[in-house]
Amino acid sequence: MPIVAIFEFPGETVDKYEKVFEIGGSAINDQPRRLSHVCYPTDVGFTVVDVWADEASFAAFGEIIGPATAQAGLDAKPDVRPVQGFMLADGARNP
Repeated sequence: MPIVAIFEFPGETVDKYEKVFEIGGSAINDQPRRLSHVCYPTDVGFTVVDVWADEASFAAFGEIIGPATAQAGLDAKPDVRPVQGFMLADGARNP
């Protein structure tokens, strides 16, 4: 079952978000079980929203992203929820 992981980083800048990619390298990007990723600034920091094919894939990614976010100075504590619906760019819906 797909899940969504929401990371909120109040009081942080997107510079630290970019630093995670520098630290983690290609392993951060090369995640075929991650269905989507978005980061956006907020009035108080920034938020990251990932959709994963399943919770096990997201948990495995934690071994990669955890050390990179810690080195970047971010305390990542996601809110993980089951996905009710996911729509692709072509309008196709997935459960």
